Amino acid sequence: MRKSLAVVSCAGMAAVLSACSGAWDVEGLQATKPSPSVFDATLQSEYVRLATYERVQDDWRDTATYVARGKLAAAGTPPAPEAIADRDLPDDKVAELSAARDTLMRYMTPEMKTKQGKNLALAQAGYECWMEQQEENWQLDDIAACKTQFGDAIKAMAAPAVKAQPAALPTPTYVVYFNFDSAKLEGDALSVIREAAQAFKTQKANRADISGHADRSGASAYNDKLSSLRAEAVGDALVKQGVPEAAITISAFGESDLAVTTPDGAKEPRNRRVTISIVK
Repeated sequence: MRKSLAVVSCAGMAAVLSACSGAWDVEGLQATKPSPSVFDATLQSEYVRLATYERVQDDWRDTATYVARGKLAAAGTPPAPEAIADRDLPDDKVAELSAARDTLMRYMTPEMKTKQGKNLALAQAGYECWMEQQEENWQLDDIAACKTQFGDAIKAMAAPAVKAQPAALPTPTYVVYFNFDSAKLEGDALSVIREAAQAFKTQKANRADISGHADRSGASAYNDKLSSLRAEAVGDALVKQGVPEAAITISAFGESDLAVTTPDGAKEPRNRRVTISIVK
């Protein structure tokens, strides 16, 4: 928590919560009548919990952040999950959290807010506190707890969604991210691959189309090879998860098909990726 960054405009830390009426008013947020939406109400409750914890830690910036986001949820206009760029994350954690956000956004639909409102809100709150704790990057137990909350909520949503209406599921695309200059599967990569393999089996799909990509750092010819190695690594992992090798198609695009447009030579974690498209 950012104790060194705490800035208080009212005199006296002990009196700050009574003297300052807005940004850190956790009690006011808690007392605010929630939206009738289960998703909104659960998200409001989670922001109260997170803001309370941050205030105890004298992390006034994040207390204010959670209070402000909680007010939006209470008003029935819940904020979108924080973008990766909203936090100053360690370089080696960007790909993992980008993959987590991509997973979360696949569930962030009006239908899921109605059918899985509680779990979806728990997933968003878990992701956002994971982001916050990872930015600070020193309280490992807190990082693990937030990450676990996110993962458990995602699993809770995934299981009934597959069982309830398998025929109605859209053809999904999964994204595996890679560290700089690497074709090694790390972080949440294997979890994403397992999820894709399960979707292939559940939907009785015909193909798993794999596309490898690279960012624009390094030579174009080198990135062509690197994107191919990444795609092959994902393909091999899918086979180990039970997807028939004959059902897998592999393509490599090097730096020619960017998720995020960048100048030549730029390092961009979201471009270092492999997409898996499950085709029925």
